[in-house]
Amino acid sequence: MTNRGMGVALALSGLVLMACSQDSIVRLLGPENAPVTVDTPERFQFSATDLRNVNDREVFTWPNSAPVAAVRHDSFIHHGYGVLVVLDGIGQVVDSTLLELNLDTETRTGVPGDWTLILVLASARGRVDFTLTPKP
Repeated sequence: MTNRGMGVALALSGLVLMACSQDSIVRLLGPENAPVTVDTPERFQFSATDLRNVNDREVFTWPNSAPVAAVRHDSFIHHGYGVLVVLDGIGQVVDSTLLELNLDTETRTGVPGDWTLILVLASARGRVDFTLTPKP
């Protein structure tokens, strides 16, 4: 290999290493992700955009007067993953779903009250958007 070829190879290797090292940075949800939370008895909605290798865990409390909740997923995570875990008013898991695009589902029957929503993101890139509504 010529000196010039070696220089080009080293430069490209450096770029690849820089790109890989960017992935290893642990990022939490922050203002750059424009997180929006709507938390009312009629609806819980969370959205965040421009996720870039986000590793985080968010916990929300939502007052749900119904035993079941309709869940609408409209997330798009093209790298890594996100999981939404839903606990009812007595802390029993009534749903645990990977964040998906265009998924309508519902939780299992639980106890009304203050439900706990746990969002877990691991190396997530893309956007998160989910909504829960009471379903009597």
